[in-house]
Amino acid sequence: MLRTDTGEIRYLWKFSLTFILLLVLIFISRILLILAVQQAFILQGTPSDIAFQNSQVFVSESSEGQAIASSLDLLFTLLIVFFLVTRIEKRDFCLTDLGLNLQRNTLPYVGLGLVIGCALFLGAAMFGVLLGTLESPLSPNLNQWPILSTLVASIAFYVLNSYWQEIVFRGYLQTRAVEEYGRLAGVMVVTIVFVVFHGLVQTLTLNGILTGLLLFSFIGLLYDNTRSLYLVGVIHAVLNFLPAPFNTWWQGLEAIITYGIALALLVLLTRRSEQGVELVNNRPQL
Repeated sequence: MLRTDTGEIRYLWKFSLTFILLLVLIFISRILLILAVQQAFILQGTPSDIAFQNSQVFVSESSEGQAIASSLDLLFTLLIVFFLVTRIEKRDFCLTDLGLNLQRNTLPYVGLGLVIGCALFLGAAMFGVLLGTLESPLSPNLNQWPILSTLVASIAFYVLNSYWQEIVFRGYLQTRAVEEYGRLAGVMVVTIVFVVFHGLVQTLTLNGILTGLLLFSFIGLLYDNTRSLYLVGVIHAVLNFLPAPFNTWWQGLEAIITYGIALALLVLLTRRSEQGVELVNNRPQL
């Protein structure tokens, strides 16, 4: 029940253990961070009960607190993956296997991620204007970040939050799912799980579910094609961050259209690329 015929741990158990460890460690990290901040407030002379309330607000609502919490999430995520790879799978741990190898194409992938993320945001905004769900022109509002440090902390939060999620779901879980079930099934299984995972922290509507399925199928397929977590991590971070300064939160249909077009184009490009490889492999040797 635990292993395949070749001796590998079955994917179901890898997934279950990953999910349990992830939830437990995130819960523990939040408690420890709140208690640490509470002690800092107490040392400043704040009563214990008020210090506890202030620490909860700091961790859950302030840009600085969210950035620190996401830093801990990233650290614990790497520890979880390291444990799973070395202790459960009995493999050598390598960042390259998670799509985090530093190569000459790393910076171009980061740049491409910025371009794709901004293009998807602008595409959804354009459809929003056409459908009447958004007012034109869109203009950024930076009043929510009165000082530069809060803006930097907010950006750090979105980047770190996106990357730890991509490390777990794309770098580790999707890679194993594709190995065991194939590309299509592997990408779709992890995409569905990832969307359901977000339902633990936010209410999912039908539009939200469709939007998530389309977007993260796109991101999952893109990762499978490029093996670059830098690329998909930046796209994820950009799409999480840009709605905040523009006070733009998708109503559903504009994002569904945009992400659907992006996914269709990527599928088309992937199939053409595979057909080109097949033609080269089947070409008679001289």
